[in-house]
Amino acid sequence: MGEPTDRGEEADEPLEPLEPEEEGNVRADLEELAGMRDVFAQQGVKGVVIACPDCGENHYYEWDLLKENLEHMLQTGEPRMHEPAFEVREDEYIQWDYGKGYIDALADTGLEPDRRVEVTRCPWCETPSQEFFRFCPKCGRSLAALRIYRELTDHGLDEREVRAMLVRAGFEPF
Repeated sequence: MGEPTDRGEEADEPLEPLEPEEEGNVRADLEELAGMRDVFAQQGVKGVVIACPDCGENHYYEWDLLKENLEHMLQTGEPRMHEPAFEVREDEYIQWDYGKGYIDALADTGLEPDRRVEVTRCPWCETPSQEFFRFCPKCGRSLAALRIYRELTDHGLDEREVRAMLVRAGFEPF
């Protein structure tokens, strides 16, 4: 353990500092975990399953617990002991490798989870909406055309051209 701090607690000083490559891997895991959480938590997934090479069992980690464990490794150089999850519902967790592959595939296609077109109002009735709404809560219209419009204009297409394309594609003008 580390030296006592001013508050009487022990500081989390590395017992054995991580090698630079291992530290880079832990930081990459933290980034991948954040990406997985952004994508899968909104679908009701509680965390990830990691197959333990030491005991051969699956370990279930909720998002925050795994994040704290990885941050602890960066601070102390040591993994934190993990108690088995209580009454785990396996269908509420994703395999780490699957989640990582999914996030990598999104990045490879330019569909990173944090590249969302923000929609704050319905363009037809001006009703405020949340970013995750797919339809306007007042008029019921799909907000997909607005997201497509914003994405195309953000990529440099002319506003009028984009509106014309959307109408030709069958979207209602806004």
